[in-house]
Amino acid sequence: MNRIRRLSVALAVAGVLGVAAPTAASALTKITISGATASYPLVSLLAQKYVKTHPNKVKFKIAQGGAQVGINNVAAGAVTIGDVSRDPLTSDPAGLVFYPIAKYAICVITNKADTLSNLTQSQLIAIFTGKTREWSKVFGATATGTIDVISRQQGAGVLSSFQTLLLEGKKIPGTFPEKISEGQLKQAVESDPSSIGYLSNYQSEKGGVNLVGVGGVACNKADAISGQYPGVARFYEVTKGKATGAASAFIGWIEKSSAARKIISTQWIPII
Repeated sequence: MNRIRRLSVALAVAGVLGVAAPTAASALTKITISGATASYPLVSLLAQKYVKTHPNKVKFKIAQGGAQVGINNVAAGAVTIGDVSRDPLTSDPAGLVFYPIAKYAICVITNKADTLSNLTQSQLIAIFTGKTREWSKVFGATATGTIDVISRQQGAGVLSSFQTLLLEGKKIPGTFPEKISEGQLKQAVESDPSSIGYLSNYQSEKGGVNLVGVGGVACNKADAISGQYPGVARFYEVTKGKATGAASAFIGWIEKSSAARKIISTQWIPII
């Protein structure tokens, strides 16, 4: 857990991770990755482990920006792999191949001062589509006044997955504040007693916010693994065409190695 916390600090400060084996840089194959902020902590840990288990082979440069940035970059050939936190869309560029590497839960969160424990799906939809605007209309909420919905920027994979899985495909209005990363959304909810938002379980379970169940089911790893929690999405590594060379080797290692599965199992859910 300490290693993950340290990684989160680096993420907040830099947003880009360079991982390389201790040898001349020119001798290493470079894998460039960009995309989802939600999967950045996991992919960074996987890359660090891969470098250790494959010494003097590869180096990584990992950047964030959001799932759509990853899609656009890999489609344009600007990076080797795109990190994506949502399922493929019909609007995605042709020729991309999506490799699922892990599952994660999307949790509804409120400020720590609001002890709201559960929302029905209809309540959730009403709040995030702007139909319910006052906390006084939400049973169990201890917040008061206007509901401050905080969302992710358009193109974020967690936003797409949240709308698909928990809002029955309904859209969150663009009039609500939008944050470019999970870290920024979490900070906004932590500082606003009247707020509500959503995060991957990795971020929400780190504390500082109140987790809200959906339909009587808590958002946690156990309920996500059991299939009871409805908001479970996937992380993908995406390549332009079928993965080849170093990208294929790295993705294959994630899919098959016990070392990768052990890392995924710490905070996320392995693909069975």
